[in-house]
Amino acid sequence: MITFRRILFVLKAILALVMAVFLVYYLFYIPLKFSYLIWRVESARTAAEEKQAFITAANWGRVWEVYLERTTNAQNNIQNPKVNVVVSLEWIECSPYNGAAYQTHRVVIDTNNLDILYNKKY
Repeated sequence: MITFRRILFVLKAILALVMAVFLVYYLFYIPLKFSYLIWRVESARTAAEEKQAFITAANWGRVWEVYLERTTNAQNNIQNPKVNVVVSLEWIECSPYNGAAYQTHRVVIDTNNLDILYNKKY
C-alpha cells in the first residue's frame, strides 16, 4: 500500500510540474518573446538595425502577413514628394490573454530589408 501511495505521489508531482512548465511557457515566455520582437522592430533606427530586427522576427516567430502601405508626404516640396513605405507585420502566434495575433507597424528605412521577410521559407 505504501508503494502505491509513493507511485501516486510521484505521478501527481510530475503532472503538477508539467502543468507549471506549460503555464509558464504560454503565459509568460511567449508574451515576453513577442514583446521583445515588437520592440526590436519598432525601435530600429538604422538600416542595419532594421535588417537585424527583421531577421530576428522571421527566425523567432512565423511572420504570417506582411502588409505594405505607401504614404506620401508632400508638405514641403510638391515636385519631389517623400514616399514612405509602412510595413505591418503579423505573426501567426496569438496572445493567450486576448486571442489577437501579435502585430507591429513601422516606416521602413531600407526597402531591401523586406526581402528577408518575403524570402523566409517555413
